[in-house]
Amino acid sequence: MRISGAIAVAVTIGVSAASADEVDNLGGSVLELDARVRSLDRDLKPSTDSGPDAAERRLIDAQVLYELKNYDAASTLLFDVVEKYPNSRTLPEALYYLGDSLYLKRDFLSSRHYFQKLVSLGPQAPRYQEGLQRLIELSLHTGDFSEVDSYLAALERTPVQNQLPSVPYVKGKYFFMRKQYDQSTAALSSLPPSHPYYMQGQYFIGAAAVAKGADHLSEAEPAFANIVAQAPTTDAQRRVVELAHMALARIAQSRGDLTRALSEYGKISPRSELYSDALYESAWVAIRNKGYSAAARSLDLLVLNAPDSPLVPEVKLLLGSLQIRQQKYSQAADQFAKTRDEYAPLRKMLEDNLAKMGDATEYFRGLISKNLSSFDTSDVLPPIAVKWLKTDPEFSSVNNLIGDISDVTHSLDESEEIVARLEKALKGPARYNVFPELAEGRNRALDAIAKIGEIKTKLAGREADLLGQASGGDVALLKQLNADRLALESRLQKLPSPSESIAERQEHAKTAYNELDRQLSEAQTNMIGLQASLAATRKYYEDDVKKKLAAPQQDGAEKELDQWKQRFAAAQKEIELLRKEIADARLAVGVSDTDVKLAAELRAEYDDLLKRQHAVAVEIGSRLGAGDRAKVEQIESIVDRTRNVEQLAVGFLARVEDTINNKLSSIEAELGQEKKRVVAYRDRLGGVGSESATVGGSILALNFQQVAARFYNVVVRADVGIIDIAWALKDNTTREENRLIAERKRELKLLDDQFKDVLKEQP
Repeated sequence: MRISGAIAVAVTIGVSAASADEVDNLGGSVLELDARVRSLDRDLKPSTDSGPDAAERRLIDAQVLYELKNYDAASTLLFDVVEKYPNSRTLPEALYYLGDSLYLKRDFLSSRHYFQKLVSLGPQAPRYQEGLQRLIELSLHTGDFSEVDSYLAALERTPVQNQLPSVPYVKGKYFFMRKQYDQSTAALSSLPPSHPYYMQGQYFIGAAAVAKGADHLSEAEPAFANIVAQAPTTDAQRRVVELAHMALARIAQSRGDLTRALSEYGKISPRSELYSDALYESAWVAIRNKGYSAAARSLDLLVLNAPDSPLVPEVKLLLGSLQIRQQKYSQAADQFAKTRDEYAPLRKMLEDNLAKMGDATEYFRGLISKNLSSFDTSDVLPPIAVKWLKTDPEFSSVNNLIGDISDVTHSLDESEEIVARLEKALKGPARYNVFPELAEGRNRALDAIAKIGEIKTKLAGREADLLGQASGGDVALLKQLNADRLALESRLQKLPSPSESIAERQEHAKTAYNELDRQLSEAQTNMIGLQASLAATRKYYEDDVKKKLAAPQQDGAEKELDQWKQRFAAAQKEIELLRKEIADARLAVGVSDTDVKLAAELRAEYDDLLKRQHAVAVEIGSRLGAGDRAKVEQIESIVDRTRNVEQLAVGFLARVEDTINNKLSSIEAELGQEKKRVVAYRDRLGGVGSESATVGGSILALNFQQVAARFYNVVVRADVGIIDIAWALKDNTTREENRLIAERKRELKLLDDQFKDVLKEQP
């Protein structure tokens, strides 16, 4: 018995010593957490978006995006700078880059608004002259010239030595576009050869002289000659030099100097976009000089160099006419027949389309109205018609107008989507992440509270073990408390573990969503490849396969191709939907208020249980040994300290919550204003869209009818060419017959003359 008692005492002493170490360690952890929680307010960093430097930082970010030609993202940042920091010293720069980003996006009206705000700051503002120049250029795009005189006057008031080099060029260009040629020439004549815009200025001087009429060609030629004498260093200057060569060639042609004209045309590079025009015009020069073979060579080269050029049908007809002039009737007939056979099906297709449309104007108006957000002429017109229409200025204007409306519609759709996502983010668990410094402090406080809860659990378990050693009553009460405690601890364990910080858990969730986004991007890339293959298959079918198939087979093949196109479109929509869902899921990453509230309720319930356990400890403490009683008292002291630390953390959370709510209320007010603006913009866009659909429908219908008529004329002229060949052959045959008859008569007359005496001697 004595040996057993000694062993029991030794085991008890060993357990007590180990327990003492554990409780002491937990007490040290509480002290560390206390210091950590008290440092939260001190470590909380101010928002990087506040203070005088915030506008400069955002402007620098926007300038980087601007240089990368990401004008959408740049304008978004610059809107924020202009609206939030109107008193910042960076305002003029922000207004300039915002206006120019919108200008380069072709949002001319919005661009004008911000350049006007820049100019209103006065001549002392940076970028003042650039703003005035852009406003002058914008007037040419918008057609509103009401304020241009004031802009020009403002530039005139700027001392010459302080004027930007581009000022006289912008003025001269404006006067030229307004057909005020003398004023344009006066403004541009002041540019010296060393001026960066000298070559462009000389071109406008020459073009102004040409525009004034044939009597002023002698004034134009020196200007163009000055250009070709320069050594271009940029692509823009090289283009101006080529335009000058074209102008000199046309002047020489008008004067009948065909040799010089051909020489100037020959200076256009085969890589130039002007090369086809140079070949076509040089062919006509050769024709005027009766150099039909040289003209044919130029035209053949044009067809080879630019087979998709709208000039090609005319060129093919012209080649046939040249062959007639060279009496190559067989080749000419073949040329006209091939041209007719090539374009007759296209003519029929266009005429059938017009017949199906009924009222073409109403047809196009309806199409534009229904598809303003995604209208694409290549989807509603045959490719050959689009190719020809692209050269028409009115068609380009309508196409640009519809494209601009489509862009604005997309922008409004995106704005509504962004507002909806922001509202969801501001009301969801990720709303704290809108303010990173506050979110970091909140996460640290929540981590501390979770760790305090873990320490409480360990202390409560140790205290329960100690109390269970007491003899006497209250055994049933202790058992019930233990059961309740274990049940609560089981529920608490289901909460996120404090061993992994909230920030780490959020980062893991974001990483998972990023991986999903990456997989979606791979699917998108594969989809693009498949769509390219489908486009190539369709082109191969149209070019080589279709004509070899019977009508039913054509219908089946085209139906299958259309089905694949529809499948790809559906898959594309699904990818876009998944991408939005991933974006929404990212916004939901965070500790929700529901989770925090549930954790707080469980902690309060657990704390109440600890208080009941403490009451039992007080009651039965006298029956514990001295060492165990001291340990229970130590545990109770540490638990009291955990409550203080927890209270500090909860107080910090409340302050963070108040701060975030105050910030969010102002953001929500701004979102409300933005929603109203979007609604107003959409109403205005509806009126503009309706008017654009009416005007655009009329112009598209007229242009489409003109294209159909042009193909009709090509086919008719090819037929006429074949008839001309027949008449030429008939005329040649008739002339040959007449020649032979005349020759026969002459021979008969000679015979009559030779045998006249003989005939007289006959009885």
